[in-house]
Amino acid sequence: MIEVNKANKQSLTGRLIGPVIGVGGLLFLMLFQGGFFASGQIVPGISSEAQAGNVDTLTVEQGTRPDFYQAIGTVRSRNQVDVVPRIIARILEIKVRSGDRVKRGDILAVLDAKDLSAIVSQGQEQLRAVTASVGAADEQVKAAKAALDLATKEMERTRALFEKNALAKRDYDQSIAAFRQAEAGMQQAIQQRTAASAQAAAAGQGIKQAEVGLGYATVVSPIDAIVAERLADPGDLGNPASVMLRLFDPETLLLEVPVRESLVQEVAIGSQVSYSVPSLGKTFEGTVREIVPSVDPRTRTFLVKVCIDKSEGLMPGMFGTIRVPLKSEKKVIIVPESAIIKTGQLESVVEVEGGRLLRRQIRSIDAGDGNREVISGLKPGQKILKVGNSRS
Repeated sequence: MIEVNKANKQSLTGRLIGPVIGVGGLLFLMLFQGGFFASGQIVPGISSEAQAGNVDTLTVEQGTRPDFYQAIGTVRSRNQVDVVPRIIARILEIKVRSGDRVKRGDILAVLDAKDLSAIVSQGQEQLRAVTASVGAADEQVKAAKAALDLATKEMERTRALFEKNALAKRDYDQSIAAFRQAEAGMQQAIQQRTAASAQAAAAGQGIKQAEVGLGYATVVSPIDAIVAERLADPGDLGNPASVMLRLFDPETLLLEVPVRESLVQEVAIGSQVSYSVPSLGKTFEGTVREIVPSVDPRTRTFLVKVCIDKSEGLMPGMFGTIRVPLKSEKKVIIVPESAIIKTGQLESVVEVEGGRLLRRQIRSIDAGDGNREVISGLKPGQKILKVGNSRS
């Protein structure tokens, strides 16, 4: 029994040794190919003269460059319009779809205006009737004025005769009464004409209001724009509380960029920025036009608004990476790209130290013009080869 257990253990050990050795060898090979064991060692493949000091080197120096803050910006339009009906009516027709370009004054939609048309017709009938009443009142005023003029002359005539004792007082009193009656008739005729005129004015105002409402049944574009969204269809009930279409002006696009509050003194109005949109494969240029003077307490950021000069292809809502220049400068180490040895995804340089050539692992980013900015792995004062001698 003991011998059987020993045999099983030996068999299990034999089955595990092979995979363990294989995994260990693969790991060693990966580290070796990546240059893990090369840091701080003499670089292979370099001549004895080079190792003796006959090499072209440069001294690592620290310089400065303009500093940038990278953030995610969102495209907005300064002129974005939500189109809503100004009356409650059924939508008969919508003439545009998302993506269509429209001009100021173009018809966007038509609403059912039968009720408003009926109101306008009724108002016009009422206005014609009231206008006729005004004409009749004018005739009454003319007749009352003629009667008043006649009564005035008769009263003056009888007064003259009465003063000469050529007429009885009763006849004089009758002329005065006739004058007063004609005067009251004149006032009544004027009042009737005033009332008829007021009714005519009210009818005309009612027609104007109905015609304005009838005009609202045809929805037109207030600006030159692109239709961003169509949010209603024929048959829907349009009302002032629901958005029917959403428009934006493609010539007035801007970026809204949240910037952390610690940089509030660093971002300057008028700064030039670049905005990269991977979905379009383009980079756009813009200018910082506005800095919102308040910080969002949830994200601890403030909003920077950037006007884009040429925004062809951009649409509201697009995201991209924006580089906002800061007032301060950043200390950096710049080396020629030719001095960097690339092994897969790893980077290194050859340092000259005490007559020996040693490989140093680094990390770098593109600095333009054939140079790289070293993020880590080098310090000012170190000497490295201008041209890397070992590449794989």
